[in-house]
Amino acid sequence: MRRILRVDDKGRVTIPSDVREMLGVGRFVSMRVEGSRIVLEPVRDALDELSDLVIKVRVKASVKPSKLSEIAYTQLMKEMERRS
Repeated sequence: MRRILRVDDKGRVTIPSDVREMLGVGRFVSMRVEGSRIVLEPVRDALDELSDLVIKVRVKASVKPSKLSEIAYTQLMKEMERRS
């Protein structure tokens, strides 16, 4: 895929939305220069990384602490399997 993009007065370029979606570009990209080329690569936002570690639970800890323990254990097992 090749596109010609406009560079504004401040040096900014807008990455088209379809390209951002296709490559999973969030709030950050990594930029490097290779010869006469500018290379941009998606970088995961640290907040996105953190949110992956947080489990969305709809159980109050004070009401069902054993349920939280069960959910945490299940999530830990999934994470260990994924890393293997």
